Amino acid sequence: MTSSSQPHMPEAALARLIQAYEQAEIILEYGSGGSTELAAAMPGKFIMSVESDAEWARALRQKLGQAHPPSRTIIHHVDIGPTGDWGRPIDTTLWRDYHRYPNDIWERPFFRHPDVILIDGRFRTACLATAMLRTRRPLVILFDDYVNRPKYHLVEQAIKPVAFHDRMAEFHVQPDQVRTQDMGLLIQQFFQVSLHGVNAQAYRLPDN
Repeated sequence: MTSSSQPHMPEAALARLIQAYEQAEIILEYGSGGSTELAAAMPGKFIMSVESDAEWARALRQKLGQAHPPSRTIIHHVDIGPTGDWGRPIDTTLWRDYHRYPNDIWERPFFRHPDVILIDGRFRTACLATAMLRTRRPLVILFDDYVNRPKYHLVEQAIKPVAFHDRMAEFHVQPDQVRTQDMGLLIQQFFQVSLHGVNAQAYRLPDN
């Protein structure tokens, strides 16, 4: 991972992200970095950012601590075992804990129900499934790299994007939206993982 104060996104995706963050009060991110710094620099926000890379989380906490941004930001590390580039697990040693990456933040005492979720980290379809299963009010989800990674598109059996912003898909999630017949599909998403060193080309900048 490389540090940046600007999210690595195409112009259209970044513009929608900024708009959504400006309209939100509570922001949840799966995957931390430039988007986290962007959110923290906006006044009046509460940001929770889930991160699988312990060293990256430590460095970002330190960077934000030195910058003193106006909005409170929690970098929440979830241990999924040793990680490589982009926080992807090196092996499946802790596969039994993978479900914690999307779920653990929702069970913390500091958790506040988000207005918007950015999905830009690990276990992306599981993060979407978690939001669908747990949301208590209407929710905007911005799913980065969705368009250019067909493996994610199977979620459309359960939920359809409402808009696309270059490679980013936007979903609108409602409480009690999940149909009984979609439960199997959503549960399957918690067993999908991209390991370090597998399909690495997709994770190289500027494409990522």
